[in-house]
Amino acid sequence: MPSLRRLTGSRLLLAALVTSAALLAAGVAVVGVVLNRHHEEAAQRIETRWRPAATELGDLRAAAGDVRAACLAGPAGPALREAASGRLENHLVALGRVAAGADQEVESSVAAVRLAGNRWLADTGPGAAVDVMPLCAVPASAASADAGPAMGTYAALDARTVRLAALLEDRRRREVEGTAWHMAAVMLYILALSAALLLAAVVAAVVLQRRYLSPAAVLAENLRRTAGGITDASATPGSGRGWLGRLTQEAEGVRRRLDLSQRQSRRDQEALVQIGPAVRGLREVLTARDAPGRGVAVAGDVRAAEGLIAGDYLGTVVLPGGATAVFLGDVCGHGVDAGLLAARLKTVTQVGLRLGRDLDTVLHAVWQALVGEEERFTTLAIAVLDPQRSTLTWASAGHEEPFLRRGDGTVERLPATGPIVHPLLDAPPGTWQARTTALHPGDLLVLSTDGLTEGRDHAGEEFGDQRVTDLLAALPSPVPQAAVTALYDAADRFGIDWARDDISLLAAAPLPRPTTAPPRPDSHPGR
Repeated sequence: MPSLRRLTGSRLLLAALVTSAALLAAGVAVVGVVLNRHHEEAAQRIETRWRPAATELGDLRAAAGDVRAACLAGPAGPALREAASGRLENHLVALGRVAAGADQEVESSVAAVRLAGNRWLADTGPGAAVDVMPLCAVPASAASADAGPAMGTYAALDARTVRLAALLEDRRRREVEGTAWHMAAVMLYILALSAALLLAAVVAAVVLQRRYLSPAAVLAENLRRTAGGITDASATPGSGRGWLGRLTQEAEGVRRRLDLSQRQSRRDQEALVQIGPAVRGLREVLTARDAPGRGVAVAGDVRAAEGLIAGDYLGTVVLPGGATAVFLGDVCGHGVDAGLLAARLKTVTQVGLRLGRDLDTVLHAVWQALVGEEERFTTLAIAVLDPQRSTLTWASAGHEEPFLRRGDGTVERLPATGPIVHPLLDAPPGTWQARTTALHPGDLLVLSTDGLTEGRDHAGEEFGDQRVTDLLAALPSPVPQAAVTALYDAADRFGIDWARDDISLLAAAPLPRPTTAPPRPDSHPGR
């Protein structure tokens, strides 16, 4: 509860600071707008009213002076007075237009000036019946010029222009003082606005630091420690708010997942260290061959589609009678699962052959080993080479038909003798009958999986049986290792897709029988 109260109090304080800063900034902005508007209006009045009115009044006084001078000129005056009077009339009209819209006192004074000027022009005009010289004179006292009877005199006009000039100067001075005050207020406004912005920036910095930067810094430190392998992140970033808060939470989730991923990666690495030798050992189990019996040569290899483990298995077993049995099997699929099943089936095959069981019995034992593997099956070809009897006996459970190259270069195919080994197929005794054919020195037996003959290049063309047949027929000699190497090289040149399926080869051939040497002649016949 105390921590909750502290959290609530800090949030209220932050909210109050933010609100105060916002209100201060808004108030300063409003005052600034009002001051700026008053300043512009005052400056406009000075430029468009008081200064033009003062200028026009000065021109009017000059024109009035010209009329007075023409009036006092005597006989030559009428011609000069007419031109000056026209200018004075124009300035009287212009003064009324410029001063329009001013305050009542100024407008009254302008009206008085215009009235005095027009009255004086009327009394001193060309058709005046009286002597105009007194009307153009300046009285000793300016006060007498305000008298009603002397309204049409120059003195009355001069007095009223002086009064109007004083009013215009007073108005201009007030406006100038007002603009000066406005400028000072604007300076204060700028200072206040700067202070408000500074306060808002400080508040924003505090909020940003406490709500976002601090949690983000903690998160960054946790991510750095996690990336460095240190998983005991001691600090927890704050929740934050808004999109950045949600981003912080997502990043923290990523950090946790990264932590779990690193732990899992370490376990996987440890598992690989443990599994690596097992994988290599499993490959050795699948590819290991016993030494063949007397008079037989064997060579073979397994190339897995994935890694080191294939679903193919091969082997060589010397039978109790001395003949050599070779076998090559193909479990559906490839990879570790297929490899483990292949190792089991290879063991069953080897045990059956070493016990001297017939080929049908061996294949039946393999079928029994598949019980429970409803989605798995295998093909298997077993051949027994007996150089003493010159026979080749084989049994093929749906496997790729073996190739038998004869000594004269012709190539035969040994057909399947029974179905594939599938746990869902019935396999009564006699399902896989063995067959026998003659075998002589110079003959060559090649077992392969369908990964070779059905392999395709990247254009989709199949390697095919005919290429194997042609290559075996062209071999210069029936050497098993040379045949295996030649077939793999041909597959490489063809551009076969090795990742498509496992490719395994096993070749066997009877060795040439040694010729019996003729008896050596007795070097001591007399003995």
